[in-house]
Amino acid sequence: PPAKRPRTADAAAAGVGHGTRIAARAQLHYQQVIPGKRVGRYIGAEDLGELADVHEVHEVDIGDARELVPQPTLDTRCFELRRHPTAVRNFFQNDEEIRNVYYPEMEAIVKEATGAERVIVFDHTVRDTSAGQKLNVQMGEAAAAVVRVHTDYSDESGPRRVKTLADSGGYTGVQLTHEEKEDILNREFCIVNVWRNIKEGEPVQSKPLAVLEPAGLDKQDFVTYEMQYVERKGENFALKYNPDHRWYFYPLMEKDECLVFKTWESRKDRPRYCFHTAFEDLATPPDAPSRASIEVRTVAIMPKAAK
Repeated sequence: PPAKRPRTADAAAAGVGHGTRIAARAQLHYQQVIPGKRVGRYIGAEDLGELADVHEVHEVDIGDARELVPQPTLDTRCFELRRHPTAVRNFFQNDEEIRNVYYPEMEAIVKEATGAERVIVFDHTVRDTSAGQKLNVQMGEAAAAVVRVHTDYSDESGPRRVKTLADSGGYTGVQLTHEEKEDILNREFCIVNVWRNIKEGEPVQSKPLAVLEPAGLDKQDFVTYEMQYVERKGENFALKYNPDHRWYFYPLMEKDECLVFKTWESRKDRPRYCFHTAFEDLATPPDAPSRASIEVRTVAIMPKAAK
């Protein structure tokens, strides 16, 4: 088994506010707002100078989510860990196997976690931290890890994602009918991601995924982040730093484990946003193996009675 990373007694004792031991310390990239500029970046589009993506780095403690009691769920903390082996043999350069085998597996796990009547997998990204800094890749390629505190959708782009799945479809081929779109938008729904380590027999030891406790969120710290493509504009939420934030991660995640987290939720009677980021533990040895992972994005549609 891989060796546990050393922790000082002071670091372990510092986790009082987290309710767990401190399992990592890291420099997280929050968003800085530049006067006169909107926040965001250009992706394959001409840089018109209207967007700025400037990070503000803060060193924070990250608690061990495995020690939380009771264990988190999507409805209590917007994230949870589930053990769910996969039958996929090759996650690299084999999108057909991912769509035919992995998508149904993920529909099942999200349906179980949310109580949804229907789950639609509309997107996935395979990431490899040895792949450099490229975040936006072609189908079949591996992307770099995202080291920016964010949630994947905003209050505007969450519902709009459902509309675009009807208007233009998803890159994986999913396309909703007009009737399906209207049915979803007239129900409660949430967008749920599932993140998995895809290295056989090798737990995650570099750039794991940290998730933010939603109880410490202040909506005034949310920052609308634009992604300007040639043909369209995407949008999610970035975040300003707040000392009340409490971060967690699941150390040494294995291939059979899935981190399920909610990036946007229509229901306002429960936590709605899971801000997250890849990070590098300051105690990570320089020769730690690279991380390879897959993340799928789904729409979980609640039963009509839930509206």
